[in-house]
Amino acid sequence: MTYNQNSADKFLNTIGQLSVLLKSENDILAGEGRANQIKSLQEDKVKLTNSYEEQFKVIGSGEVLKKMDPELLHNIEAAVVSLNGLIEENANRLRARLDAGEHLFRIISEAAIDHQNKTSGYSKQGSSNRETRQAYHPPVSVGLNQEL
Repeated sequence: MTYNQNSADKFLNTIGQLSVLLKSENDILAGEGRANQIKSLQEDKVKLTNSYEEQFKVIGSGEVLKKMDPELLHNIEAAVVSLNGLIEENANRLRARLDAGEHLFRIISEAAIDHQNKTSGYSKQGSSNRETRQAYHPPVSVGLNQEL
C-alpha cells in the first residue's frame, strides 16, 4: 500500500465511523425519546469531525487526487456524498428540536404573563392596586433544562 492508499483507507474508515454516529444521533432526534441521549455522542462526534476535516484537506489536495486509483476515488466520492446527506439530515433534525424547544418556552412564557394579574402591585401613592376580594395568584416560575 502506498501513502495514498493508507490515507484513503483511513479517510474511508473515519467517514464510516462518523456516518454510524450520525445515524444514531438522527435516530434519537427522530424518535420521541429524550434528546439528552445525544450528549454522550458529542465527544466522539467532535473528534471524528475534526479528524474528517484534517483528512479531507490531505485527500482533497490536487496532488493526492491525481495519483489515486480511480476506483478508490469513486468509493471516496460516494462515501462523502452519503456522509453529506447524513450531515444535512442531522442539521435539520437539530434545528427542528431547537425550534420546538424555543416554541414551547415561548408558549410557557406567554401563559405565565397572562397568568399574572395586570393590576397587582402598588400605585404611585404606595397603596395596593388590588381589589380586596381578588383571588390570590401565586407567582409563576418557569425553567427549561434540556441541552442539545
